[in-house]
Amino acid sequence: MGKKEKNASNIEKKDGKFIFNLAAYILTRVIFIAAALLSVLKGDYLTAFLCVLALAVFMLPPVINKKFNIELPGGLELSAVIFTFMCVIGGELGYFYAQFPFWDKFLHTFSGFLISAIGLALIEFLNKSKKSVFKLSPFFVVAFAFCFSLSVEVIWEVFEFAVDTLSGTTDMQADYYVTEFASKKAGGEKFPTPVVVEGIESVIINFGDGREALVLPGYIDLGIADTMIDIIVGAIGAFIFCTVEFIALTKRNRHAKRISESFVPKKRPSENEIAMDDLMSEVMDEAYGKAKALSSSKDEKSIVSK
Repeated sequence: MGKKEKNASNIEKKDGKFIFNLAAYILTRVIFIAAALLSVLKGDYLTAFLCVLALAVFMLPPVINKKFNIELPGGLELSAVIFTFMCVIGGELGYFYAQFPFWDKFLHTFSGFLISAIGLALIEFLNKSKKSVFKLSPFFVVAFAFCFSLSVEVIWEVFEFAVDTLSGTTDMQADYYVTEFASKKAGGEKFPTPVVVEGIESVIINFGDGREALVLPGYIDLGIADTMIDIIVGAIGAFIFCTVEFIALTKRNRHAKRISESFVPKKRPSENEIAMDDLMSEVMDEAYGKAKALSSSKDEKSIVSK
């Protein structure tokens, strides 16, 4: 294949990739706009808000690329889009949270993985900065990423609690039915000692306005178990990523490094740095050419002298 044919082939590949990216860009936004409008018509304003939030997240990559000169890896961008679809379209509109008990926990594990990648990028930017007065070891780099992910998980759980408390009509902190619990409240007001209540078969709720009593198959924990399990599985996701990243930083394992490069944002070199690298390359090429010419000249002289 000639040079012209190779160039034409590369141009065709780039055009095909551009068309695919443009189609995906338009399709995702149309889906979320339609989902937001459908949610408003159904009176589900929380899901509509989450759709708008997702659209805002989709706008971040080009802004980050342009304003902060940071390159977001394809793996991270694709994972973020898939994660958002699974949360909003599948979880909220498709009722997957209710139909599949593992759905929410998988997403929290997935989010712990992705958020720790962003946290690692933040500390790496500081660690490699020329203004930095200290350099962190790989262990402290991944420890920061783990704590960053865990902090975001906690902030999200606080957000869920705030929405449920202030609205009074949402249930972001999913409830669990439990058949036993220990409670100091059940032990009395004067001498509160924990009382174990077990073997619960049903709970009957009587309404003061004359409505028919509601019978539940157990005691509702009001989101405590959901919150704690969400934080724990998020920590597991973060731990998985941090383990892979630690191996990539210390063992130079190519598989771990490939995973790291697919998810960790990188600082793109500035125009001045690119120009300096090009200049250094030219200087090195010129020096190599002169050295090679000088070596050839010496070899010719030695042959003639012989």
